[in-house]
Amino acid sequence: MKYRGEIDGLRALAVVPVILFHAGFELFSGGFVGVDVFFVISGYLITTILIEDLESQRFSLVNFYERRARRILPALSFVMIISSVFAWVLLSDVALNKFGNGLIGVSLFLSNVVFWLQQGYFAESAQLNPLLHTWSLAVEEQYYVFFPLFLIIAWRFGINRVFWMIVAMLAVSFLTSEWGWRNQAAANFYLAPTRAWELFFGSISAFIVHKRGVQKNNSLALIGLAAIIFSIFFYDETTPFPSVYALAPVLGVVFLVLYADKDTFVAKILSTKAFVGIGLISYSAYLWHQPIFAFTRVFKNQVSMDTEISLILIGLTFICAYFSWKYIEAPFRNKDLIQRSSMFIMSFGALVVLVAVGYASKQVSNGSEYKLAKMLSQNQFVYFENMDERKFIEGRLFYPLTNVDSIIVGSSRVMQITSEIIGKDIQSFTVSGASIEDDIAFGLEALTKLNYQTIYIAADPWLINSNDGQNRYRSIYNLYSHWKGLMSSNEIPYPFLSLKDYQSTEDSDESILDSLRNILSLQNISIPIDRSIEAVAKKAYDGSHVYNETYINQAREISSDFIELLNYAMDDFEYDNQSIKNLEIFVSYLQSNGVKVNFILSPYHPELYQLMTSKKPIFLEIEDWFRDFASRNDVGINGSYDGDLVGCSNDEFYDGMHPKESCMRKLFLNSNK
Repeated sequence: MKYRGEIDGLRALAVVPVILFHAGFELFSGGFVGVDVFFVISGYLITTILIEDLESQRFSLVNFYERRARRILPALSFVMIISSVFAWVLLSDVALNKFGNGLIGVSLFLSNVVFWLQQGYFAESAQLNPLLHTWSLAVEEQYYVFFPLFLIIAWRFGINRVFWMIVAMLAVSFLTSEWGWRNQAAANFYLAPTRAWELFFGSISAFIVHKRGVQKNNSLALIGLAAIIFSIFFYDETTPFPSVYALAPVLGVVFLVLYADKDTFVAKILSTKAFVGIGLISYSAYLWHQPIFAFTRVFKNQVSMDTEISLILIGLTFICAYFSWKYIEAPFRNKDLIQRSSMFIMSFGALVVLVAVGYASKQVSNGSEYKLAKMLSQNQFVYFENMDERKFIEGRLFYPLTNVDSIIVGSSRVMQITSEIIGKDIQSFTVSGASIEDDIAFGLEALTKLNYQTIYIAADPWLINSNDGQNRYRSIYNLYSHWKGLMSSNEIPYPFLSLKDYQSTEDSDESILDSLRNILSLQNISIPIDRSIEAVAKKAYDGSHVYNETYINQAREISSDFIELLNYAMDDFEYDNQSIKNLEIFVSYLQSNGVKVNFILSPYHPELYQLMTSKKPIFLEIEDWFRDFASRNDVGINGSYDGDLVGCSNDEFYDGMHPKESCMRKLFLNSNK
């Protein structure tokens, strides 16, 4: 196909904003649209090649996949291998486990699916993921696999019908995307069906250029460039994406492809040496930037970076990109230098190696929750990370804990309660979205280990909802089952978890992978063990969830979450007789063992509570139910779902359903009056 220098310049316009966005420059708040620019370019270039080959009857699926393999796999494999070394040195066990999942996803062209299941693109923790950017490569790779097969089958119907078939598929994909951002935002962002319309716009552009050639129209070319630039500077993470908003950068690229003839003003700018030079190394630059930024953030134990550091890392990105383009990309694209058979063998071998490294990363990080629990038993603070929180609490109960007067069980809505707030030493065994099964498992296992006198149970509305959908307790099912049996038969409590039994497994012969990990890893010195505030969130020694000062004081808009939070585990409500029975037996069993039981009605944001009164008064009925239960069963009660009644102001909440420490302090202060 005829070379167009402005297309390489357009690649530069795509990659630079993405890099600046990930570097944290707020000016480029919409820099993520560079990925959408890449999608349209890919759709255009690939379809152009396919049309020319099909029309000349020289199309070969093997040749096509060979070209794609030469273009994508060598540089990708090299960056992934280098990233793996840094991952084993810098990442914690929990993060390394996720890295392993991501690496396997990259190798199987499914990393977009992996990250859809793991995390949101705009979440702060996503900036610590070295492989997050590969989701877009997976979308393109899936397009490369299936689109040629579609063209081969459809070509017999004629080029005009194929064109309209693609238009129809574009419309379906676009409408799915419009539905998706409203109903399944994460899937809409990551998955190919809701991204395909952007690639199809490139394909349609290829058909038009094939028929009419590239037109010269300075005005339309300038409009296209302006649309892309507008998106880069005026969109941000709150913009629904992809959606109708994505039409601006996508159609901007279409206008440039169709109307930026080499003699237009825009084409002359994009064809300058600076733009073309960056465009040529744009793929390598895209591959390098996220690992460089993420590993630096991990090493520094903070997400935000100084401007000077960001600029240095951007410079390092382009240096690495130049060398990988010159010494990896270019040689592997030379068919005279590397034969087809060698290319396929090396590509397959590289993917096998990456899968093996991904699997090893997962294996060596197994049991990470227990390792972190052990560190917490020996230090005042450790990082809190996204993990199986229930296994983490189970791990905490393996290790010696100081006897305390009180413990807390329940959901993240009571994680902010500390020993200082209650005025007594406590241990908190709270987990996100706790169900009655979690409370029973942790509350009774802790009874045998701590011999506490008082228990505080979070009385969340979903605790007695048969439609709550909270089944995460299954990861600790054996622990729950043990205590469910003892509790129902009213037997004398005896522990289920034995540190001696666990240590016999923990101290077994160390594998080669474990030895290598221990040699390489710096994670033990990167986890704070004091009250320093670098971490986004930590677990305190008493198990409470402690945020740093920056996070606490950060201004945030929370009203937009109210409807979603109103329905959290409460889309539908029906009293769960089994859960109510379990709660009754749990309370009775605790009381028979001399434990004072208290409910905590953790407050909701005052505005969310007002929404409850008008949209979902069942919340008020449930609060009354807990109060009635407490009165009938000699259970103490603290707080209220009504934030105003507790005395908490609007700015004493992290979001609509999570009160800050200051609010929980008022809850106990008012309860003790």
